[in-house]
Amino acid sequence: MKIFISHSSKDEDSYIELANSLREQGHTVFNAVDINIGENWVEKVKKALNESDILIAIITDNFLDSSWAQAELSSAVFGATNMRILPVVVGDVFVPSFLAGFLYRKVKTKGEITAAVLSEIAQLDNAEDNYTLFQKSEPISREENNIEEKIGLLKKALIDNQLTLVCGAGVSRDSSIPTWNELLVSILNEVYSNGRDLNTENKVTAESLLSLMPQSNLILGKYLKIILKDDFNKILQKHLYLYHNQFYEFEPINPNLETNMMKAIVELSRPKRKGKQLESIITFNFDDLIEGALSKHNIEHTSIWKEGQEYEVDALPIFHVHGFLPNKRDIGEPNLVFSEESYHSQFIDPYSWSNLIQLNTFSTNICLFVGLSLSDPNLRRLLDISWRRNQRCKHYIIMKKTPPKSRTAEISTMLFEQDANSLGLNVIWCSDFSEIPDILLKIAK
Repeated sequence: MKIFISHSSKDEDSYIELANSLREQGHTVFNAVDINIGENWVEKVKKALNESDILIAIITDNFLDSSWAQAELSSAVFGATNMRILPVVVGDVFVPSFLAGFLYRKVKTKGEITAAVLSEIAQLDNAEDNYTLFQKSEPISREENNIEEKIGLLKKALIDNQLTLVCGAGVSRDSSIPTWNELLVSILNEVYSNGRDLNTENKVTAESLLSLMPQSNLILGKYLKIILKDDFNKILQKHLYLYHNQFYEFEPINPNLETNMMKAIVELSRPKRKGKQLESIITFNFDDLIEGALSKHNIEHTSIWKEGQEYEVDALPIFHVHGFLPNKRDIGEPNLVFSEESYHSQFIDPYSWSNLIQLNTFSTNICLFVGLSLSDPNLRRLLDISWRRNQRCKHYIIMKKTPPKSRTAEISTMLFEQDANSLGLNVIWCSDFSEIPDILLKIAK
């Protein structure tokens, strides 16, 4: 049989041992060294994949760190017709989501790879073209087992006081906090109303503005800061705690509303008898919804939004790395990263307190990311730096998976997971945002 072995260049020793053993048994194994100088590497690899009977993937930490290795395997998976695929998972590595539909062989060490593969191929030779290990299987139970394993590791990190919760805008979606674009447009309507009530036809909506100006959030942020000057923070604070009703009107949010997400964060933050609480919370949000929820349950905490602030040993630190605007309380210097120029200032200053907090936390703690999309360039840069420094410390991100109704949906899921892996993040997939609080509660139990 013709066999293609997908692997990381850092696992070359395992590849050579396996390839030699397969050749000794009469199989043909693709060898990259056979590609001559000047030949098209990509075309040669593509041709070898198309002509192979079996693709063996050696899934290690090195493999998941290699963009090329993952791209090679995923292209084979999505393009495969009659090719049989055998993933061999080494150690405690998690199986990528796009391989969840395949049965795989798990081994503890690299030294076990060759024996495991030879055993499976021997069974394939003796079967009547239906050996199930190389066939697609029901992925749901395997994904559930994957999630439970990740939850178990996060639970351990929580007990060891090594878990940090990193929050994005998604944690506030059920609390009626306006989206970024709704917030900007709400302020814009107040600026142009001059104290008059605007009817529905005259009001700007986030949807209409974005349809005409996709980059409007960057332009609006800068524009509003210029024209509002010293009143900007106060007006922003006012509109941050308003929600958008069906009549395009804004009403105050209910400060006593405790959503399932906030309840779950409270339980995760609550000190445990068998261990400590969360080590810290990092939030990119201006609001104090988390603080309000913790206060209701008498959980000691301290909000930190600028350099030099201190907190008690027993208090849970909540780092507002993009600034802080609490409801109905003035704090003087909120240090908001709101418009493009303030974001750029934070990005180019490697010694800013917020960058140092994030970099130190990402390098030493286990972090669980909730409500983020990984589109923030500064966050991506800091994750990349910390991952390069310490690849023993992997993090986790909870994401909603697009239903696999099309190849485009499958590929988008695969690309996101590969990108997250390259930044040191394991993905915990859920089918709906409402499942996220349940995942947090499982970790907290």
